[in-house]
Amino acid sequence: MTGSKPTPKSSGRRQRKRQQTASHLAATAFELFEAFGYEAVTMEQITAKADVAKATLYSYFPVKEALVAHRLMDEIAEGMAARADQLAAHHTFVSRMEFLLRESAAWHASKRVYLPHYLRYLHSIVEYGADDARKETGAKLSMDILAAMFRAGQQSGEISRTITAEKLAWSLQYLLYAAVTYWLVHPEADLTDEFLQSFTLLMDGAAADKSTSTPERTQASKKGKRRSR
Repeated sequence: MTGSKPTPKSSGRRQRKRQQTASHLAATAFELFEAFGYEAVTMEQITAKADVAKATLYSYFPVKEALVAHRLMDEIAEGMAARADQLAAHHTFVSRMEFLLRESAAWHASKRVYLPHYLRYLHSIVEYGADDARKETGAKLSMDILAAMFRAGQQSGEISRTITAEKLAWSLQYLLYAAVTYWLVHPEADLTDEFLQSFTLLMDGAAADKSTSTPERTQASKKGKRRSR
């Protein structure tokens, strides 16, 4: 049928329009959350303020947590764009990543009240799956940014190529989620320290320095030698 198949150009326009609408709805919801508190705001109030049909809101965001996730990811994108020149001024992978993690920790601290809802939404995607629209409002953007940074580190020879940049990004992302979760349960902890420790864990691992022999390591080594005789 003529005209039944959308052209790539028209599909791109529709995607951009959908993204703009989603961002508008999430920003509107956040205005209400900031004014009245997350728990007090209903989906009906969001539709009224955004001047859209209830069905429209639910087609984009089936749960309130998804609105939080989308808005936070928009802020991450805006923050990355604003810090592009500062990132470029760092000449090593480690310094770029540490700068990004310090900035990220400060931003997360400013959004502390929303983080439990955000994490609950991300966990729901992992546990129950999600369609492409919901995945786009989850961790994909930050994953892409981290993967690009790891890829650049591999190209410069600072990072091993034995693991793909995408898998490294995935691993760090979830170490950071664990750090945020720990920080939410232990508010006395310093989130910047937790993020930097997560990065060190990924880069160096948790094993003891092999050049340092502990009594336990020495004893295990001796037992292994006796068994091998």
